[in-house]
Amino acid sequence: MSGKPPLSLASLGGIGFSLIANVIAGGLLGFAAFKFLNWGWALPVGILAGFVSGFFAMFRQLKAIE
Repeated sequence: MSGKPPLSLASLGGIGFSLIANVIAGGLLGFAAFKFLNWGWALPVGILAGFVSGFFAMFRQLKAIE
């Protein structure tokens, strides 16, 4: 055996959930910035930043499994 953990549906589900959680967290931070700073672009920038951070976290987790 190579010592690598098997790729399971639960691990893939957790990775996908972390991506969605990052997008939601970015959206909430963007909404808060929109509300308190009155910056119209805060919500789209927050969602985009959440997606980018979630994608990098997903890539790092999948690379660790490989």
